Amino acid sequence: MIWIQAIYQPTTLFSLRPSWTTSSGGKSLLLPSPYALKTAVLDAAIRTSGLQQAEKAWPWIRDMGIGIQLPAQIVVTNLFAKILRLRRNPATPGSADVGPFQKTIAYREYVYHPQPITLAFAVPDGQAAQLGDWLAQISYLGKRGGFVQLLAPPMPLADSAGFVLLTADVSSFPLNGLVQQLDDCDPKMKFEEANIYDSKKPKRVVRHVVLPYRLAKSSRAYSLYQHTG
Repeated sequence: MIWIQAIYQPTTLFSLRPSWTTSSGGKSLLLPSPYALKTAVLDAAIRTSGLQQAEKAWPWIRDMGIGIQLPAQIVVTNLFAKILRLRRNPATPGSADVGPFQKTIAYREYVYHPQPITLAFAVPDGQAAQLGDWLAQISYLGKRGGFVQLLAPPMPLADSAGFVLLTADVSSFPLNGLVQQLDDCDPKMKFEEANIYDSKKPKRVVRHVVLPYRLAKSSRAYSLYQHTG
C-alpha cells in the first residue's frame, strides 16, 4: 500500500448531514466522511474514465484507508433557512403556495475551514497514478455546492503520521476529544449498491472517530471549535 496526499482549498462553506438524519434537522459533520470521499472518487472515475473502468476500480476505492489533517479552528454557522419540500397533500384551492412544493423552514449548519483540507489515501501501489488523476477531478465535497480547489498535484507520502485516520477503529478516547459518527463503505458493498441509479440500497458502516477539538465558544448563531493538539 502507498499513501497519496491531496490538498484542497475550500472555496465555499462545507456542509454534510449525517446519513441517518432527516432533511429538517440539518446538523452538519465537521469534515467529509469516508463514504463521501470514496463516492467523490467514484464519481470522478465514472466521469473521466467511464463506467466500466470505475466498476473495475470500485473494490480498491471502497477499501481505501483515509486520513485527514485538521486546522487549528473550525467555525460552524447555525441558521434556519427557507426551503421548498415536495408536497404530501394537495394544496387548498386558491392558496398562495399552490403547486408540487410547499414552503417551510429547516435548520442548517455550514462549516468554515480557515485552512486547506489535507487528505491522505492508502491505495495499492499500482493504483497511485490512477487515483491521482481522479483526485484532480474532484470539485466539491459533502453537500453539492461545497466547492474545493486542488492546490497541487497529489503526491506520495512516506506514512500517515500526523493524520487523523477516519477508517480505523478507535482504541482510545482522549478526554478533550470530540466524537463524530462518520459513515463508511461496508467491506462487502458492491458497485451496484453504490450506483445511485440502481434500486439497491448502499451498505454503510458507522465509524466513531474522536477528533482533537473542544468547543471554545458558541452562541445561537455559531460554534467555534479549537484544536487541542
